[in-house]
Amino acid sequence: MNQLGDKGTEESISSRLEPLRKTALQLFAQRGFARVSLRELAQQLGMGPGSFYCHFESKEQLLFELIEELFTDLIALARCRDKDCSLACLKAFVHAHIGLHERRAMHFLIAEREFHCLSLEHQQHICKMRQEYEHRFLVLLREAGANAPSPVLAATVHAVMAWLNNLPSWLEQSELTASQRPAVLSAIVLGSLSSVLPLPVHSVLWNVPATRKRIARK
Repeated sequence: MNQLGDKGTEESISSRLEPLRKTALQLFAQRGFARVSLRELAQQLGMGPGSFYCHFESKEQLLFELIEELFTDLIALARCRDKDCSLACLKAFVHAHIGLHERRAMHFLIAEREFHCLSLEHQQHICKMRQEYEHRFLVLLREAGANAPSPVLAATVHAVMAWLNNLPSWLEQSELTASQRPAVLSAIVLGSLSSVLPLPVHSVLWNVPATRKRIARK
């Protein structure tokens, strides 16, 4: 079969498996990876335990692919590199990350809660993706004017990203409505980032003139 045919076959298989992956994602998020047996998973997917291996390499491999899918999306968010609008890129990244929770809330949940269930090899792979994602965000922060020492910037990025990645659990305990969440979460994140940015820059982040910022602090 030619390359176009091979590609078409792969896309067809992927589209057929997508509903099965969504069902598995829901089970892992609701019940926990370890509490979902292979037999139960196969039953929920509408197949026998033996048939499961005709579609997926293993239950653990399926978990890994779901978490990898999330970090692939996260890395893509940080690829905005227009140096003429670095502040806009930083703000867009924050808003996009928060927006991703609307589409990938269960992915975030299993990525944080079920990471330890991955094999060592898969854990290392995800850790490398997480590091790349945080590095890209740190670059965006520097391009926006951050001039704090590297250890401080790295710690700030790691802390902000850890909080963002745990948003599903945090939001469950909050009383924010869906319409309130984006503005409140963006304000919290941008407020944290403003601590490592020079005054004129974080005044722009908040859309507040620097003079008014100084007056407010007196």
